[in-house]
Amino acid sequence: YGVDNDQIRIFIHYQPQFYHFHIHFTRLENEVGCSVERGHLVSDVIQNLEMDDEYYCKRIISYKLLKGSPLENLIQMYSYDEV
Repeated sequence: YGVDNDQIRIFIHYQPQFYHFHIHFTRLENEVGCSVERGHLVSDVIQNLEMDDEYYCKRIISYKLLKGSPLENLIQMYSYDEV
């Protein structure tokens, strides 16, 4: 495709933001889907696992939840306010 190696961003989408693990290869100028709360850089994931193979068992990962999404509706249904 004529894209230099240093011009490619490789990132992962995973639950709960998406319902299946998948990897994207995009040009650096393409910002769609790679925001911090949606995508995880493959290089970061590899480094984290090399540092600790149970890194993601111990880590809490924040994510963006869209208002009115099925997951948000389930959370609302099963949660309550402690007022």
